[in-house]
Amino acid sequence: MSNIIKSPTHLSMYILKEYIEPGDILIDATCGNGKDTLYLAMLKPSKLYAFDIQEEAIDTTRKLLMSQGYAGKLEDGTISLLQTSHINIPFYVKRGIKAIVFNLGYRPGGDKSITTSAENTVKAVKFCLNLLQNDGIICITMYSGHQEGTVEKDLLLTYTKGLDPTLYHVAYFNMLNQPNHPPEILFITKK
Repeated sequence: MSNIIKSPTHLSMYILKEYIEPGDILIDATCGNGKDTLYLAMLKPSKLYAFDIQEEAIDTTRKLLMSQGYAGKLEDGTISLLQTSHINIPFYVKRGIKAIVFNLGYRPGGDKSITTSAENTVKAVKFCLNLLQNDGIICITMYSGHQEGTVEKDLLLTYTKGLDPTLYHVAYFNMLNQPNHPPEILFITKK
């Protein structure tokens, strides 16, 4: 287990892998630099949607996927890169999703003034709960080291505490002994 907890991101990917089987439908709600999208692509989904509002994020993700041999999956539509907010997920996705990843905040190496917003993220999570199939999972990586991130984390924790316990399990992971606001992970699974 110690190899898993190199960072919260390693833990989240380890847990996601336990839920996902080849042929599942997956979403990366905030593709950023494409690392989560690439990881999900490696799990052989029948369909993978990746969303981001920034053109640069979509381009970076596309280049990463192509460099790793996924050009054919982009061309045949198995992987769809969508330059739009995650709040628009229900306009593009209509079928049962097995796993959804949100990596919040700003794009690493990008403009730090462009961040996910608390209100839109909570709305997107609500939409995603309706798309999530039974035994599906939502993984949300939160960053409270900036003002909007703190608001976003607080709103998400408040919202998910109120989810019906007969329908969902909610788990919250943080690294108590790490300095400088390390990422925190929120898992929601649908029973």
